[in-house]
This record gives sequence, structure tokens and C-alpha cells, in this order.
Amino acid sequence: MSRYSIHPLEQSFQDWEAKRKANRHAYWGACALARQEYLAENKGNFDLTSRPRLDFWMNEKYGFQMGFDEIDGGITENYTVTDPKKFMLFQIKFWK
Repeated sequence: MSRYSIHPLEQSFQDWEAKRKANRHAYWGACALARQEYLAENKGNFDLTSRPRLDFWMNEKYGFQMGFDEIDGGITENYTVTDPKKFMLFQIKFWK
């Protein structure tokens, strides 16, 4: 091993981190596309009490619960699948 080569553990971590980032960006991109569908379904409905929040709509329509940050309430890269069949539809339709 030359002195300029990367240690196998460091390379393993870099591969893991790159895969995690790619999955996170794919998930967020899919959520952005699904949000456009959500907005199209609720177009003209300005009464926030008569339409579901985005996270409830995603859970009902595509079978997964979105993860939220406990500190500021933002959407995280974590999610929990509640209905695998609906989630597979979400992946086929939006996951790029």
C-alpha cells in the first residue's frame, strides 16, 4: 500500500456516505414531485382545516410517514413505510 492510498476503512466510509447522500437526494426529489401532485389536488382550497397536511396526505396516499426534525420541525431524510404496496407505487412513480 503506497503512502498516498486511502485506508480501506476510510474508503468504506466514503462509499457509505456517498450512497447515503444519493438516497437522500433521490428521496427529497421524489417528495418534491409528490408535493406538486398534492398542490394540484388541493388547488384553490385555501382553507387549511379542510385539507390534509402534506405528511398525512403522503401517509394516506403513498403509505409512508415522513421524518421530521425534533428541533425545528423540518423534513429529514428518514421515513417509515406503513404500507409497502402504496410505497412501491410512490417509488415507481417518483423515485428517480
